[in-house]
Amino acid sequence: MRGGGGVDGAIHRAGGPAILRDCVERFPSGLATGDAGWTTAGDLPARWVVHTVGPNYAAGQRDRSLLESCYRRATEVADELGARSIAFPLISAGVYRWPLRDAVRAAIDTLAAADTQVDEVRLVAYDPTAHTELLTRITVSTAIRILQGVRAVHDRGYHRVRALPGMSASGLHWRVAIMTANNLGVVNPDAAIHYSTGALKQFAGGKVTVTVSPQTVADLIMETLPENAPTSDDPEYVSWFADLMQLVEVEGMLPIAYADGFDDSDGWEVGWGSGIRHPHPPLSPR
Repeated sequence: MRGGGGVDGAIHRAGGPAILRDCVERFPSGLATGDAGWTTAGDLPARWVVHTVGPNYAAGQRDRSLLESCYRRATEVADELGARSIAFPLISAGVYRWPLRDAVRAAIDTLAAADTQVDEVRLVAYDPTAHTELLTRITVSTAIRILQGVRAVHDRGYHRVRALPGMSASGLHWRVAIMTANNLGVVNPDAAIHYSTGALKQFAGGKVTVTVSPQTVADLIMETLPENAPTSDDPEYVSWFADLMQLVEVEGMLPIAYADGFDDSDGWEVGWGSGIRHPHPPLSPR
């Protein structure tokens, strides 16, 4: 908080000496790693600067919870101020050398789960590589949220709901069909909810982003899916799907049941081309 290098230095150079004066006055001993606090924005086109101290990966500070705390504490400070929008750099991903892919995932996962009154959060990429990684992670996280909605439907007792994920013929987009068990294999577009990552937020007549809860996704599925009724009669499939989702969430990758040239003899794959396999789903009771 003394105008050093990286984003900190850039903020102080752009905002002028008022920011440094406020930093020294409000935080004479600085802040602990993972904590956050606010100052004036000086000459910046903003009302406040929320300062946070990221862990220095290059110096051995590799506790991911500290990185997550930066985003969580920053949104808490924003709420204390009544802020409605906030922009973040990728904390610790610059001179502190936190691995880019994990830095992106920590940012998106933590902000998506934050209990905050902030309406708009922007993640600002420093270069095209970071920008591409951010867009990819947001796309994957949105698709995972839809699958989490299927799990939430199962938890409500709708055991016959199925998700069939795969890759488009072009290999550019992941897609999933959500239907009831009796419609598996039926060539009828009205018998299922279809989603593709090419559709971005559009799902089941609504919009889904990483900030939408699985329960809200479950509501969309139940409102849209035809011939759906609570049965609670297939705990084996529900358990299988829960195990699949645990693997998806840990790996942060999407499941694949089919694709051009895909060999499914060893089950579904979590992450296109990853080699991580999950067994085929069990047969449903008649």
